[in-house]
This record gives sequence, C-alpha cells and structure tokens, in this order.
Amino acid sequence: MLAPAFPSMPAPGRRLSSFRSLVSAAIAVVSLLPALAALALADDTSAGRPISGRWSVREGDGKAVYLFRDGGVDGDRQIDLFSHHMRDSNKDGIDEVRLSHDRDHLVIESQGYPNHPTAIFPNSGNPNTIRVQEFTFRLPLVPQQSDRITRLPMGPIGVALNGVVFFNPFEQGGMNAVEGYSEVWLDSCCGHPQQTGVYHYHKYPACVKSPFPDDGRRHSPVIGFAFDGYPIHGPYEADGLMAKDIEGALAGPLAAQPLDSCNGHADPVRGYHYHVTPGRFPYIIGGYRGVPEPSNNRDLRRPREGAIVDNAEGEGRHSAGIADVRPGAVPRGGRREITITLAAADGHGRSVPAEKPSWVQVGPYEAVAVERQGNVVKATLDIPADATLGVLLDCHLECGDGVGPGRRVLKKNDALRVTE
Repeated sequence: MLAPAFPSMPAPGRRLSSFRSLVSAAIAVVSLLPALAALALADDTSAGRPISGRWSVREGDGKAVYLFRDGGVDGDRQIDLFSHHMRDSNKDGIDEVRLSHDRDHLVIESQGYPNHPTAIFPNSGNPNTIRVQEFTFRLPLVPQQSDRITRLPMGPIGVALNGVVFFNPFEQGGMNAVEGYSEVWLDSCCGHPQQTGVYHYHKYPACVKSPFPDDGRRHSPVIGFAFDGYPIHGPYEADGLMAKDIEGALAGPLAAQPLDSCNGHADPVRGYHYHVTPGRFPYIIGGYRGVPEPSNNRDLRRPREGAIVDNAEGEGRHSAGIADVRPGAVPRGGRREITITLAAADGHGRSVPAEKPSWVQVGPYEAVAVERQGNVVKATLDIPADATLGVLLDCHLECGDGVGPGRRVLKKNDALRVTE
C-alpha cells in the first residue's frame, strides 16, 4: 500500500538547508562506521533463538534483533544486517525499517525512504518526488530453489537492507533503464522516484551500508534480499575478483561457478545467492531462481517464466553534460579534490548552466566545497576509511536552488573509483 508523504517532513529530494548543514557531521559519523561495525559484530557473537533456515532472533527489553548466518563473512556467525537501518532518520516517529516474523517468513515493514543523500527531486531529469511508503514484504525464511526461473515483474523485485526497493532494469516502456538511449536519470546513489514517489534502485546501490566494508579482498557482504528469500551480495566473489568475471569453476574451498542468468550461483558456504554486477546486465538480478513470495508484488500472483533479456539500444544521453572527471581514482580515508570538466551542451542539446553547481555528489560522497571557473568545476570530497573499493561510482551535479524542471542536473556514469 502506498502512502503520501507526511506534510511536516521533507523527503530527501526536497532537502532543506538545515539538512545540508548536517553533511559534515554525517560524514564524520560515517568515518566511524568501521569501529561501530566491529563493536556490533562482537555483540552479535551471542547466539539468537533459532527461527528457521539461516535466521535467528535475539529478544530483549528493546527491539528484537534479527540475525542472519553467513559463514563467509567472518566464520559461521550470526550477523545483524538491519539494526543500522532501523532508525527514524526522517523524524516522523517511525523507524524506516521494522522487522518481525511468522512461521515461514521474515516480515519487513518499510517506509522505502532512502537514508543516504539523494538528488533533489523533482528536477530536469525526473519530474517525480520521493514519498514515504507503507511497504510490507515477506521473505521466505527457507528459500526453495525452483526447477524453473520466474520472470521479474515491474515494480519492486526485492528490498535493500535500508528498506529501499530494487526494481528490474527496465523503464516503464520496457527498455533498459540503465544504459542506451532509453537510460533514465538516476542520481549518484543509483536511485530515483517513479510516479507514485517510490524511490528505487535499478542497479548496484553503492550508497547502501552493510555491517562490513566491501574492500574487494573477500566475498562481498549482503546488501539486500530478493523476494524469493535468497540474499543479494555486493559485486566481489574473492580477493580482487568480481563474481561477474568468473570464468569456469573456481578451485579450492570457494568452488563457485560463473553466475547464471539470474545473477546467482551457489558455493559450499552460502548455498545459492545473488551478486550485483556493476556495468553488466542485469545489474542486480535477472530472475528468481527460487520461489518468490506472491504477496510482495501482485504480478507474482500470476508469474511468467524465464530470465530477462537485455534490450539496450543506442547511446545514453545523460552523461553528455559532463565531459570528464579527474582523477579517475582516489584513495579512501581523507579529503580529496576532483576536477569535473563540463561539456558545452547536455545530451538534449541544451547549453550547460553557467552558474556554480549548488550540489556535487559522487556515489554516496557529497562535496564539502565546490568552485567553478569556466567549464571546470573543482569539488572536494571526504572519503571515509571504510569506503567500498574498486567499484566505479557515478557523479551528478545540480544547478539552481529550486525544484522542478528549472533545477538542472548533469550526470556522468562510471566516473570515479575509490582505491586503497
């Protein structure tokens, strides 16, 4: 069920100046996440009460903590995936993510409200506004692998740890929304709102925080779940190896095969699971290898069969307004300056705005200082010590202080990566 935005609360796409004044404080908090994650992990060594499958719950005087067993992260441990996101960051008196369970399902109630920076919506690339939702999703506690692939519906196909939903890679007309001439305008966190205000991801959302930093040295942590109950992991399979790049079966304890058409595979530690594939279709998942819970999307009540197939055609237009971003890589753990060279016109043939951008963002990292001289924009980013490594991040900038078509937005995909 969809709900309108609460009138007293600004959605991320309508950030107030007071929100932006909190950026520096937020960045400082983010820089502490490795230590906080370590403390959370130590706390999670106490066993929860088994529920079913890989799930258990630890109950006390406060909120119940749901734990997921993923032996690949740090031994066979129970991991608290959700507590970081079970908070009232939009100040409406309701946590963005609330968990419970029944006999067969983990029940996720979500406002679908991003807890990371977003572009201001509406803007020249998207006429919609981010709105608070009232989602209830049920994930099978024990996923059941099927002998056939279930086709992904339009609308929500899974949910990230922060309660924001994943969509399949197609836009409303059925074309690839991530690349090609039908590419839609996604902000640098890889999301945007549709007509009813549902903010969603079409590709790997680099801004979603997991309890562990994804440094590319081992198997990526869980970032969300598909509606068949199988976990969705980040891009890495092993040290320096993305799952999308596996060719042939891996030897040794990993024993993983290349990804199937659903973007999943099995290994002896985790069983079947999905990986996101940055820069390669289907980006998140390509179909359900398991049996999806039909209550999560009405189109799953009469499911179709088969994995989705790419249909990107032509060149994307949204990246034309930014000609170049240099350097192409910056080290994590410090303040870094990047140079953004603007083109003479955007992908629609319009001249780029002449004023200094009011906002610059690369992946989840907001510029703390912006200067412009001619067609060159210099932006200073604070890159935290636990930044995800190796994945190419998108860059977007905004010009103007209003909302709507007059707020010009420019974008470059795969603009910069963070290194050690």
